[in-house]
Amino acid sequence: MSKGNIHIIITLLALLVFIPGLGLTPLFDWDELNFAEAAHEMVASKNTAYVQIGYEPFWEKPPLFIWLQAAFLWLFGNHTWVYRLPNALAGIVTVNLAYHIGYYLGRRTLGIFWALAMAFSFAPLIYFKSGIIDPVFNLFIFLSVWHWYRITRCESENTRPHWHYFLVGLFIGLAVLTKGPVALLLLGLLVISITAYRGRWHDVFSTRIFIAAFGCALLVGLWILHLYNSLGAQFFDSFLAYQWELAKGQIPWHNQPWFYHVIVLFFLCFPAAGLALPYLFQRGEEDFGLESWHAVMRTLFWIVLIVFSLVTTKIIHYSSLCWFPLSYFAGYHTYLIHTNRGQNHWIQKVSLTLGALVLLGAMFVLPYLLSSTSIPHWIGQHLDAYTLGLLQNHETGTFTAFIPATMMVTLVFPWLIKNFMHNQWHPGKLLIAMGTVGLAAYYFLLPPMESLLQKELKQTVITESTATLYVETQGFKSFALYFHGNVSPQKMNGPWLTDTFVLHRSQSKPYPKQEGKRIWIKDANHHENARLITKSSYVADAYFRYQFKLIDSQGAYFVWQRR
Repeated sequence: MSKGNIHIIITLLALLVFIPGLGLTPLFDWDELNFAEAAHEMVASKNTAYVQIGYEPFWEKPPLFIWLQAAFLWLFGNHTWVYRLPNALAGIVTVNLAYHIGYYLGRRTLGIFWALAMAFSFAPLIYFKSGIIDPVFNLFIFLSVWHWYRITRCESENTRPHWHYFLVGLFIGLAVLTKGPVALLLLGLLVISITAYRGRWHDVFSTRIFIAAFGCALLVGLWILHLYNSLGAQFFDSFLAYQWELAKGQIPWHNQPWFYHVIVLFFLCFPAAGLALPYLFQRGEEDFGLESWHAVMRTLFWIVLIVFSLVTTKIIHYSSLCWFPLSYFAGYHTYLIHTNRGQNHWIQKVSLTLGALVLLGAMFVLPYLLSSTSIPHWIGQHLDAYTLGLLQNHETGTFTAFIPATMMVTLVFPWLIKNFMHNQWHPGKLLIAMGTVGLAAYYFLLPPMESLLQKELKQTVITESTATLYVETQGFKSFALYFHGNVSPQKMNGPWLTDTFVLHRSQSKPYPKQEGKRIWIKDANHHENARLITKSSYVADAYFRYQFKLIDSQGAYFVWQRR
């Protein structure tokens, strides 16, 4: 079968995996709602220069991903799936890229298994159907890594590297426009590490490096010119200052332990992580001719893992670029087994079994909590008031959520048992089986889980956010307020409560020509129009209760009115 025909088959498979069900679950609070609201405001304001939340600049992210969401929003209208479509398309490109690289390396079957490992591992499958930035960002980063590798091969292949230098710069520029300067850090560390290992400093200090710099500067420069034309020079101080604070990790609620990403990758990137584990530590491979590429993939994994383990702020998807080397080595192991040149290592058997047992436990416990009419005492006594309120007030009867666990038992565990009994067990069957379970989890387990987490807050925000009410959260931050309500943030200077934001959403022009009417909650004429939403676990002290009275209790959330 020709390379083109295999690309068509992979594309069709990816379409079936990543496109259906994009709008099945509600947009998850925080990142998904954040970016969706930014896209909504970009279309509404016709301002494409910078990202906005509450029609004021939001300097945390550059605009490329929001541009993609806004384009689809403009084309197809306001639907949940619209905000997730860029990542689904990125997933289709990613699995085709995996096959393309395998084909280039001279091992077409390796490319097929790599694409399979990327598409059917648990976390990648879910995240390619999400509305967060990382899948698109990771694709651009990896494309720049791939073309840097091609530069290192040009000498032996007797080809000119100029085009690859430009593509390195072009894709890293796209990555910067997607998530910021961290893209330069990751690629820079990789290039320096690989160059130092090989001693090929002429690749870095060559005048051709200016071609890469030009490719990057061309894209980023065009955006900066657009931004300067819109805001003037003030954006430099605001954007760079925010990025510096972000780099220092000043987000205390994400201060996880240093091994956080190790645990996340091991369990959530199942089964790719278990299959790849031995190859992350060894230098020599049985299949000669791949050593240089393996060095790049291994270095990429460790750089990403170490960098995001060292930074203070740790969020589950920060280390998702590791999925590329993990899925590659999983595909490589499958390729060796398929060609009768490898065998399953004992560490793979143990890690796969452990990962499967943990996932199975989660797939049984979560549906049990979702389907229970009452929370057992031995569970309830360990839960805070907010979590208990969620579980006690959700809709019951979600027994279909047990389907993924059932499929895990019937499809995955038989292959794990065979793995212990037979050394020549084919991992490709595990990848297909786990992909099927992952899809089942997306369709049957994720909707009730996200409904549990989002539905009550969404309904509360919609109910309270009317044309005459001004609503904000207290004790927690939620972008549901912006996407589902009619408020936008404006920091208050009132002495009665610190760090509280209220502003009626205006249809007027966005910043810096905002003409909206700001109505302060401290204004005596508007006290009765102010609402605060807190989680039920929020401890309201005497001063807070003196300023506010409780007017509604909705399970996991309380609604307060200014006295």
